[in-house]
Amino acid sequence: MRRSKRYPGTIVKRGDSFRIYLCVGGKRHHFTARTTDRREAERFAIDKAAGLERVHNRGRMGLPGSMAFSALVELFERQELPALSIGTQQAYRESLTALSPYFVDELGDPQLERIHAKHIAGFLAWRRVNRRGGKNPKKPKKPVANRTLQKDRAVLHRVFNMAERMEFREGNPVARVPAPKADPRDPVILSADQYERLITACDGRPMLELYVLVMGESGLRSESEALHLRWPDVELRESGGFIWVSSGERGHRTKSGKGRHVPMTPRLAAAIRAHFAAYRFAGSEWIFHHLTSRWHFRRGDRIGSMRRAFRNAITRAKLPEQLHQHDLRHRRVTTWLAEGRDVVLVKEAMGHSDLRTTMGYTHLAKEHLTALVDERPRPATEKKSAGSGS
Repeated sequence: MRRSKRYPGTIVKRGDSFRIYLCVGGKRHHFTARTTDRREAERFAIDKAAGLERVHNRGRMGLPGSMAFSALVELFERQELPALSIGTQQAYRESLTALSPYFVDELGDPQLERIHAKHIAGFLAWRRVNRRGGKNPKKPKKPVANRTLQKDRAVLHRVFNMAERMEFREGNPVARVPAPKADPRDPVILSADQYERLITACDGRPMLELYVLVMGESGLRSESEALHLRWPDVELRESGGFIWVSSGERGHRTKSGKGRHVPMTPRLAAAIRAHFAAYRFAGSEWIFHHLTSRWHFRRGDRIGSMRRAFRNAITRAKLPEQLHQHDLRHRRVTTWLAEGRDVVLVKEAMGHSDLRTTMGYTHLAKEHLTALVDERPRPATEKKSAGSGS
């Protein structure tokens, strides 16, 4: 047994390992160093003592103590996720599921102050070749796309932001690691003919048909808004009406966190009026509800997703496989902008928090660019001002 002045404790040889006893801040701690090298055991003891001393000093200053990475993720899921929209929660949980195999299984669930930028870079490199899921284990998995890596890094950045804000650690190591570059996805903007073919492919499926019309005519977000509509949210008028997109009621929250009114086209109003007549008194508060009972849902329950039904409609209509439900929202914005609608009103109807988000759709609404090659004669006043040199 030997006492060292470099750490407050003792080291005892026990077979092929060393037992380390430390006393920091009046509290006793013991660890096992799996090594036969005494110098390595001493370095282990010095490192542990330094960590315990930091935790003790933080406690003396009234700051939270040390925390393991897994505990931080659990705290994030309890405190941060519920404040996000349903769609954002789902996307974040997918990324959080990918974090544990690396930080917990590979790194041994380290304390937050021991995680540095090199570990974040290591996670991104590991994640690129470790795709989750896969039905055929013998089939080689494709590398994870850069857009997925960007999303995982963004979630990890937010997790460590919370740790820094709550003073569990100093600094955010993710900020020191650049995000992988990736080209943004170009949405599929359906032509008028393609749009009609999609609606026709929903014939005989009343919930799916109205779902497509709600997204295509009003631009509501697919799952966090459209599928949360209740009957009182619809205000029918003689020549149209409004849809009220609620937020903050019964735990449901939209992406922006604010409710808004969205105008209905005559076509959508007519479809909702017919839907109202057929299903309003079917015993469900939800506009989109299950018409029959199955083992995992009951008749009248809210439909949580229509992804599979939407994909099947795409196949029947022979539309591009790249088409997503959210692309119908893109189509609504671009058609309004192409028609010259007031961009501020479009922003309000879409629920964008920033006008720049709405203006970002102008590159998809290409009709306004024809003014650059329009050879029609301009009014005389316009020609005069153009040649005045002012």
